[in-house]
Amino acid sequence: MEAAAHGYVAVDHRFLKAILDRPEQAISDLVRFAAADHHDEAVDLEQTLLDIFRSLSTPQALPFLVATVRSDPHDVADELVESLVALGSAAIEPLLELLNELSDPGDVPFVLSELRVRDPRILEMLQQRLAVDPFDAALCLEIYGDPAAIPALKDTLGRIPDDDRSRRQIEATLESLASNIAPAAESPEPFDIWELYPDKDLPALDKLSDAERLAMLERGSAEIRAGVAESYGGSEPPLAVRARLLDLAKSDPDLAVRGAAWEALGEISDEPEVRRAMLEVLRDSHSSIEEKGGVVVALAQQADNPLVTKAIESLYDEPRGRAKALKAMARSLDRRFAAFPPKHLDDSDPEIKRQAIWGVGYLGLSSEAPRLEPFFADHEFRSDALFAYALSVPGDTSRGRVQALLNKIEDAADGFGVDEETLVKIALDQRLMLHGAKPVFFPDETEMEEEPQPVASSKVGRNDPCLCGSGKKYKKCCGA
Repeated sequence: MEAAAHGYVAVDHRFLKAILDRPEQAISDLVRFAAADHHDEAVDLEQTLLDIFRSLSTPQALPFLVATVRSDPHDVADELVESLVALGSAAIEPLLELLNELSDPGDVPFVLSELRVRDPRILEMLQQRLAVDPFDAALCLEIYGDPAAIPALKDTLGRIPDDDRSRRQIEATLESLASNIAPAAESPEPFDIWELYPDKDLPALDKLSDAERLAMLERGSAEIRAGVAESYGGSEPPLAVRARLLDLAKSDPDLAVRGAAWEALGEISDEPEVRRAMLEVLRDSHSSIEEKGGVVVALAQQADNPLVTKAIESLYDEPRGRAKALKAMARSLDRRFAAFPPKHLDDSDPEIKRQAIWGVGYLGLSSEAPRLEPFFADHEFRSDALFAYALSVPGDTSRGRVQALLNKIEDAADGFGVDEETLVKIALDQRLMLHGAKPVFFPDETEMEEEPQPVASSKVGRNDPCLCGSGKKYKKCCGA
């Protein structure tokens, strides 16, 4: 856990298996880790801890679970409620203690009622709340299901005005309790922690220092080396890093690492030494598809060079290189490539399809924008389509009309989910800048990501791309 919190270890199935396969030894360590102060650590593992404790369903997790409720008692997540409910009567005492600490009880009375464990302290607390919030208290008493609350409910009903909305809930609760049939508890779906995490993932490399990442480039596996290289994409690496990346690009024994290193050098591709080396890769008939893929993406905005243009087109003709070729076409902003992305909006390869969506956006293919709308209903591609649609949907691209474009996109998308409006505003600001106008929504931003990678659904999962446009997973970026 400590290694994962520092960004050294990926939170994936391998990580979880190492913990869940030895629960007797792991629980005490998990409890100790949960109780420590982790504010200064690179990766926030609170959600992962919740998932692990929920999977283990151990009373030893109660201090952590209750502390999580305490941190935001007005917004207790369903999965946290289910974790506490699964522990039954063991959760009563710590929750009652928390209730006594709070000036505003928030969702805690509801959580206690969901336990459905007969305890006079819970009954008394819920009955007392009838004087403060009769509607909520009656609802909780209906869930709690104890007929002993009937006299208190009747007494409260006698004091409630006829036009008060609480009357209907109190009457419904009385009817339910009189029948001695409490509302059936919703049976939560069996918790499957494995579906929430990837089989195999990379550590939060972007959270590490340059020195730490350089060490990984020296000693890490090929997968790690490629991941470290990718973590520098879209940035100008420090001198020591760019020298190492250039060395890897030229000589690493793994072709995927070479490709990733070349692509990571894209922001400094105008430097003479780097540019000469990249062009040499394109001239060399023995260069691999991986190497050429990295280079054409890095040199995409130099597509006025016939060598680069030819290399992009040649890579497109290779099925293994097509996704990178389409990515380069999109980054080039060159309408000479306009005919290519629309051909692949229905491609069976998800990465090719994703790059085709981006191509429609960045090449401003307004006639193809309607073809992006069906992707709004697709969990995997919704955010990609939203961003590309904002770049390409027909409409006046001016600072005065950009709000109308935002409204048009929101209508087409059937509303925005969590932070999707921010995502679309980033795209519209980029659209303005591509047309030579200043941004409207984020005018103080001096730089914006060349190619933000948006979220994959309106409800952001920890493994979805982050809404901020960083290209990183949410759990490793704004969700960290």
